[in-house]
Amino acid sequence: MIEILVSTSFTMFKKGGTYMKSNRERLTEIGSVLTSYGFGHIYRTRVRTKHKEFDAENLRLAFEELGPSFIKIGQIISTRQDLLPPSYIREMSKLRDDAPPFPFDDMRRIFEEDFREKLEEVFEWVDPSPLASASVAQVHRARFYSGEEVVIKVQRPEIEENLLRDIQLFSRVVSVAPESVKEMLVDVKSAFKEIEETTKRELDFRNEGQALVQFRRYNKEVGAVAAPRPMLQYTSKRVLVEEYVEGIRGLDAQAISEEGYDKKDIGEKIVYSFLSQIFKDGFFHGDPHPGNIVIKDRQIVFIDFGIVGELSDSVKDSLIKLMRAIVFEDIDQLINLLLQMAITKEKVDRFAFSEDLHDFYQSYISKSFGQIDLSTFFSDVLHITHKYKMVMPNDFILLAKSLTIIEGVVSDLHPDINIMEIASTYIKSSNDISLIDSFSKEKLKVGMYQLAMDSFRLPSTLKRALDTLNNGRMMVHIDLVHFEEKWREVNKMVNRLVFALIIAALILASSVIFVLSEGAGVSIFAIIIFIGAGIMGLWLLVSIIRSGTL
Repeated sequence: MIEILVSTSFTMFKKGGTYMKSNRERLTEIGSVLTSYGFGHIYRTRVRTKHKEFDAENLRLAFEELGPSFIKIGQIISTRQDLLPPSYIREMSKLRDDAPPFPFDDMRRIFEEDFREKLEEVFEWVDPSPLASASVAQVHRARFYSGEEVVIKVQRPEIEENLLRDIQLFSRVVSVAPESVKEMLVDVKSAFKEIEETTKRELDFRNEGQALVQFRRYNKEVGAVAAPRPMLQYTSKRVLVEEYVEGIRGLDAQAISEEGYDKKDIGEKIVYSFLSQIFKDGFFHGDPHPGNIVIKDRQIVFIDFGIVGELSDSVKDSLIKLMRAIVFEDIDQLINLLLQMAITKEKVDRFAFSEDLHDFYQSYISKSFGQIDLSTFFSDVLHITHKYKMVMPNDFILLAKSLTIIEGVVSDLHPDINIMEIASTYIKSSNDISLIDSFSKEKLKVGMYQLAMDSFRLPSTLKRALDTLNNGRMMVHIDLVHFEEKWREVNKMVNRLVFALIIAALILASSVIFVLSEGAGVSIFAIIIFIGAGIMGLWLLVSIIRSGTL
């Protein structure tokens, strides 16, 4: 069953002191584990799962059993709310990024291979027991001879080969799935290609080192926010050495209270910081869960910059315009913005799209801007675009995920924090966001020039239009959406109206006959007409009730 997916057989081979499974063996293992958790229907298109409501949880359990590489794949998928239904995204978010530690000798070997220096020559002390061990890397505390405390983040041996291979193999598994499975994804091939590219960036720790430098530069003047200082001279593709941050980890509520911090104040500052990252810097932490936040010396220190989002000026501008379109109830502008931002995989039914956006509006139109929940707003936008096979920019999707994480973090820290009020205050006080287009002398000059030119051309344009109309050469083209369906409904309505008029006429005629035949006795003909009209009236009433349009 699984073998048809692999055209060439490979044997087990040895690399870096460990034995690697062949592609065939690993693919068989993936298929076996998925089948054991009830996903045999992925391969057998005519067999469907019996307990569909447990599919999301079972997929998470299967990923956990398949090991560190699949745990990482699941975590990447959880950042893409456009890829799977919400129930699957929630389950993928539960995947714990921890794994059994690999030997200290492997850590030493990787460091010395990358820097051509002995560990003892660089560090006075290195803790052989890891501070943390995750699916991609593990972290050891260390100390330079200068006395500076640091951490050494070292990539797992062969994780790059294993992870990229498993992404490719899993994409094969999904590619042979029935349409009922694949329809959950906008574009299977593109989705896995993007996951592969994201993984490659995260597996190069030089990117994380540069992200730390950039984040520190943006927040240099912000006293309440910080990030560890990377040691770029000891940063390579597989190794990252950075400043060790001592403090309260995991946003431990009890420890925060014992240290005399105000939990509400910390929560509000986290929200303010993240809004600043989005709208001011256009550069934000892509995975701001509690484990990546440390409280130290009255500062919020963000750590682990393996996943970051970077918004271009055009995307930032589009985000502000989206909010502006909501505030001013400009549904046409919203449609155009989403179509401009998204990659459309097929022709979009603009009428149906407009109807869905109208419904989307109803949940926001009665609110002031300060009452809009930003994480829900972005999630709703992604839900609609996913429905129409529209792929939004990766950083827009990551932003939606990050906002959801921040919302959960702040709510757990202090339930009374109103994120919407904080966002509203930030937007009102920020110079980086304006719900009104900026106004300048230059724009005024351009606008006046355009108005003058349009006014100058108006008489000649109007004259041409009138000449065309006068000469009988004007044609009016009207496109009616779903014309046939609506025309049938109009026909039914007109037919019912005519039918009702006929019934009324028959009743009136029978009454006239009754009156005229009063002297000669009861008219049988009048009674027949009256009874017939009554039957026809009942028939009309039943048909209207059955149509559900009464």
